[in-house]
Amino acid sequence: MESARSVQTGFSRIAEALGDPAREAMVSALADGKALPAGELASVAGISPQSASAHLQKLVDARVLSVWAQGRFRYYRIRDDDVAALIETLVDLAAKSTANRKRALPAEQLRQSRTCYHHLAGQLGVLLSNALIRRRFVAIDGRSGQVTGQGLAWCRAEAIDFDAARQPHCRLCNDWTERVPHLAGPFANAVLARLLATRCVAPHRIPRALRITDKGRAFFDRLGVQVPF
Repeated sequence: MESARSVQTGFSRIAEALGDPAREAMVSALADGKALPAGELASVAGISPQSASAHLQKLVDARVLSVWAQGRFRYYRIRDDDVAALIETLVDLAAKSTANRKRALPAEQLRQSRTCYHHLAGQLGVLLSNALIRRRFVAIDGRSGQVTGQGLAWCRAEAIDFDAARQPHCRLCNDWTERVPHLAGPFANAVLARLLATRCVAPHRIPRALRITDKGRAFFDRLGVQVPF
């Protein structure tokens, strides 16, 4: 028994917290990084507010979600980048496990460009990540990476507000539609924030989906990337 206890890491608590359809629906609704009140999450999951409160508390206790009170409302969000990466990886794994079953494909707009927590995902996210690595603006070591001196100069040129003191600067996140990694973490978050602020990308009518604008195409042209859609 002592040996068995010594190898337990506690991830079963996280797995249990995520292993319920209602909780899966609520976590998925928060995957783009926004914060939502309990009532709205109850509606998303199709359950009563009372039931939602118990489910949300379980996710908070497992450190999957964080919560804060504002007036009489309690707002919930994905706890941090590490949890967001876990959710994206689980979505990717689930998609692979059902690859031979008849299932609806994700909307083309989601495949092309979408938010993943606070960073860019989909085809556009992969194009961006590949360009930043290819131009040596980012140096990857294993699953994490650092912004290089050239990358910091690029940030200044593009007015990207990136705090280089935060470590690691970025990490690889599995893209569940493209099956290859894109960049996540503080640097990737700062890039998407700039793209949204300058209307290089804009929200689509489909939740989490983004559309690229003419300003966005110019941004990618400066990176030497031709966007094919």
